[in-house]
Amino acid sequence: MVKVTGRSRGGSGHLKSHLDYITRNGKLQAETQDGEKITERARLRDLHDDWLLANAAEARGRPSLNAAQSVALILSMPPGTPPDRVEMAARSWARETLSGRHDWIMARHDDTKHPHVHVTVRAVGYDGRRLAPGPDDLQVWRERFARELRRLGIEAEATPRQARGVVRKMPKAAIAGMERRGVDPRVRQRERQAAEHEARAPKPAQPRDWSRDIQARQDSIRRAYLDHANALERGDAADRRLARDIRRFVADMPVALTRRQALAVELRRVLDQRHGKAVPVGVSSDPTPPDKGWYRASPAFALGPAKWPRR
Repeated sequence: MVKVTGRSRGGSGHLKSHLDYITRNGKLQAETQDGEKITERARLRDLHDDWLLANAAEARGRPSLNAAQSVALILSMPPGTPPDRVEMAARSWARETLSGRHDWIMARHDDTKHPHVHVTVRAVGYDGRRLAPGPDDLQVWRERFARELRRLGIEAEATPRQARGVVRKMPKAAIAGMERRGVDPRVRQRERQAAEHEARAPKPAQPRDWSRDIQARQDSIRRAYLDHANALERGDAADRRLARDIRRFVADMPVALTRRQALAVELRRVLDQRHGKAVPVGVSSDPTPPDKGWYRASPAFALGPAKWPRR
């Protein structure tokens, strides 16, 4: 994963807090684009001041009080990936992606099961333009990170989540952090309320425009896979085996449900079980998204003591 996690804006306070965060107030070693190892908080403060001055001096256009001072990125891999190799791949990625164009600093964190590296980039590049990566840039960056990992012997791919049939985004860092601390974010409360309303409705609600767009996109992706499988069926034995693998992959892709829709499906199952109705099997895939248990933060919101069915 390569993800933009935020930007520090305005004066010195926000950037200072961010640099303190990625270095754990100077306790974690950080590394710059020049290979300098920063182990003292005083040097971190010097870097902070240098970045603010450089941004002010080099930025094009009108100055803004809320202009970005840095762009925060995170490069992450699943549990079990050797953290030292993730760090090596992240360093190679940063040098290829940013060196000669931007100042940057990186620090590895081992505080979660997912080994990850924070890369913070000075927002204004050497050409005076601000870093503003779009979806296409991020996909290229993910592919580059995966390539560096493979070079180090780590199996890694960078297919877009839509190509895997995954429509739900990972929760934002702030929301995930709140949930880990046992705090129930308002966005999750509103999500559950909407899901409860949908689940208790006498008939399923019509999907919204954006939800229909998601479904249409997933349908087109599945058709493209199957079209390739049909073409491969006319080839040799190896092509036909690949065609079977593609069809199996499409059959195993998850049902394209948003978080709210998945929660409504699960809640409707529970309500039907409580009322003695037959519950269809295989209607949907497991609604639990990658963060495992996102709706369990407060499962009693509609069912009181009722327990969620085990899977």
